[in-house]
Formats: sequence, structure tokens, C-alpha cells
Amino acid sequence: MAHYKLILAYEGTQYSGFQRQLEKPSVQSVFEDALRQLGWQGRSILTAGRTDTGVHASGQVVSFELDWKHGDYKLLKALNAHLPADIQVQRLEQTGAQFHPRYDALARKYRYRLYWQPARDPLRNDFAWRLDRAPDIKLMNEAAQYLLGEHDFIGFGRPLSEYGTSIRRIEQAEWELTGADSMAFTITGNAFLYHMVRRIVYVLVKIGLREAPVEIVPMGLQTGNTGIVALAPARGLTLVEVKYAEDVEK
Repeated sequence: MAHYKLILAYEGTQYSGFQRQLEKPSVQSVFEDALRQLGWQGRSILTAGRTDTGVHASGQVVSFELDWKHGDYKLLKALNAHLPADIQVQRLEQTGAQFHPRYDALARKYRYRLYWQPARDPLRNDFAWRLDRAPDIKLMNEAAQYLLGEHDFIGFGRPLSEYGTSIRRIEQAEWELTGADSMAFTITGNAFLYHMVRRIVYVLVKIGLREAPVEIVPMGLQTGNTGIVALAPARGLTLVEVKYAEDVEK
């Protein structure tokens, strides 16, 4: 019985998040069904974390045990043959039995994309938030710098459990232009609260549109309340990478 670690990419449009749902389609349930076709008898795979309904991933990390005799490459090909086109394994390797994709993770990186034009672009809209006008990237980056370091982010999300901490450490938070009418926000941290990235993005976009002051970010960190409860649309968000100690060593 070998212990496997793999990188999973998926388009989240058709799924009610990663985590298994009773009556709704989820990435986890589809992936586990594919595993069962290959003889897997486990109860549940392990994963680096959950993603919300409609959120995408290019670097979700999954692990499981499987009795497989045909080599890693053939396992990757067999899994992808049993998975739909919007869920595919990118890389696969054997790892130690003690590896846990969630608890061993040092950092997680997300990217949020947006674009601006008068009408919806069908070729981009499933992966980006459309605005009617361009936000001020300088104001957004000025506000984003307040997020760096260790803070109580209760004003931007909530813990997944009742007794969980809302303290998180952010290593990177930066907007960059990706085209004449588009930009992307990259944020990296040790972990994230429920809805934290999408709430941060919404606040920063409001600042960029000059509908909220830069000072709302430090105020939210200090008081635990920004006065803004809305979220950026899920479709613009992608889990890009989960980092582990061995990745840092490499």
C-alpha cells in the first residue's frame, strides 16, 4: 500500500466547492469516485483545504493510500481517464505515510483576476470579475501593504470552527496589471479564514474605485470590522499553490 501526493487542477464552475456534499456535486466526491474505479477502498481523501462554490484551483494538494502495481505515470493517466475534463491530475508522486496536505502546509497562494469593459466577455467571465471601469492599482497596493505580517483578520473572515483562531500571517499581497484592461491580485499566507480572500479583494476593489478609503484596511485589522460584508465573486479566485518544507528546500 503506497501513500500518494498529487496536484489537482479543476474548474470550479459546476461544483459546490471542493468538500463532499450530500446532494450537490463536489470536486472531492467526483475525485473519490474516480479512485474507486481503480480499487481504492478508503473512506476519505486528505486535502490541503476547502475551496468555495465556483472557486478554481491549479494547485490543490490531495493525498491518499492505494494499492497500485503499475507505476506513478500510469496511475496519473488512469485517474485522468476516469475524471471529467474540468478536473485533472497535474502531477503525482509517492510520499511518506505521515504526510498530511493540510497540517504540513507552510503557506497557500491564491490569485484573483478581474477585468474592466462595458460588456461581459464570455471568454474571460468564468475566471474573472468584470468591472465597468478601471480601479486605481496604486491605491489598491497601498491598502494591500497593511495586510502584510501577522494580524487578527476577524474583520475579513471567520474561522472554520467555533473555537478556531482568526490570527493569520500574510507574506505577499500585491496587485499587478496583466493586460490593457485586466489585473490580478496574488496573496500568500500561512492559512486563510472562511471567505477571507474574497472579502479582502472586495474591500481593495472598493478602494481602487474610490468608493472606500485606504484607511478602511488598517481600521478593519484594528477593530475587527470594516463595515463591508460583501464578497468578490467566486469565479475570479484560484488556489494556485500550497507550499511545504520540501518545496522550500528545493
